Amino acid sequence: MTEIEQLLARDAIRALKARYFRAFDTKDWDTFVGLFTEDAWLEFDLAVPVPDERTPSARLEGRKAIGDHVSSPNVVAQTVHHGHTYEIEVVGENEARGIWAMEDIVDYGHSLIRGYGHYHETYRREDGQWRFTSVHLTRLRYEQTLRNRIVL
Repeated sequence: MTEIEQLLARDAIRALKARYFRAFDTKDWDTFVGLFTEDAWLEFDLAVPVPDERTPSARLEGRKAIGDHVSSPNVVAQTVHHGHTYEIEVVGENEARGIWAMEDIVDYGHSLIRGYGHYHETYRREDGQWRFTSVHLTRLRYEQTLRNRIVL
């Protein structure tokens, strides 16, 4: 690939990631699911890694499983996702990988989660469109605040 082709690929991948965050936070599940290849997987760590221990995580295999999972519990949660300081490496005409620093807020009403970490991703261009083939969210910091709410 020429330098210009690589720059165009990186720009398209940045736009892909922006759509990922927007679609998730606005609960536009059709758009969100369409960002993944059929054989994609999504894994998110549920805690900050502890040395010499396995980090609990949830892994979803395939576009349908991803869509079914994210659209159910998060419909009731307000979410805000931000990606920062990306590193994108184009490794072939139709393949790339990236790492994005991230911050998210998930508000379930009874609890509020703030997380910080990194997305480790791979991408594939299919029919001229870049899509996610894998997304793994790792955590550096995870804060959960429980709320006591009295409703009269």
